[in-house]
Amino acid sequence: MLKLSKKLRTTETDAPELGTMVRAVRRKRGGEGVFCVMHSEATNGMMEIAPLSYAKFEAGKRDITVFGLAKSKKEALELVRQIVDDLAKKGQWDVSEYL
Repeated sequence: MLKLSKKLRTTETDAPELGTMVRAVRRKRGGEGVFCVMHSEATNGMMEIAPLSYAKFEAGKRDITVFGLAKSKKEALELVRQIVDDLAKKGQWDVSEYL
């Protein structure tokens, strides 16, 4: 199952498009050009970036929580950098607070 985090994040650049990206996640089809920053048990709790179509496909096999959305892979990488910076400032590396 594909779930959206209660603390869903995006970059400042993509903020105006967040509603559109959320609707794309909730629809059964579409979502081209949307990238997900995800938490997956398959990666031992690490962050993973994938196109929305792939995330939906994988969600049929296992539970995936999306805690970040971006309109491009470049913006998704920027979002991961922001999350890592936030975690480093706190001195922790557990992404579970974003779930």
